[in-house]
Amino acid sequence: MDRTSDLIILLYCCPYKSCLKEYRSKFNLKRHVEFYHLGQKPYICSACDKSFVSKQNLIEHQYIHSGVKPYKCTVCEQKFRQVSLLTLHKRTHSYNYQETLNYAIHLQ
Repeated sequence: MDRTSDLIILLYCCPYKSCLKEYRSKFNLKRHVEFYHLGQKPYICSACDKSFVSKQNLIEHQYIHSGVKPYKCTVCEQKFRQVSLLTLHKRTHSYNYQETLNYAIHLQ
């Protein structure tokens, strides 16, 4: 007998009619409702009073005030405040990006 057919996954659905989000835990559903429907942003920057949904977003924002850039490119060692900016930057080192850039320059 296949035991996976007996597996039931309980999903918690967002109570807002226009929202189709579903979560596997009550905690994640609660966070979703608080942040996206009620607009709660409990993490506040002590330097500028800007508020954030998550602690991680606040930490990355505070790098603006401190000047810290903790994310470093392993290819050229350029540093960034946000991991998302580092990820975008890493694409500039790829072969496809360089070929596209060379092609665009050639067209000019």
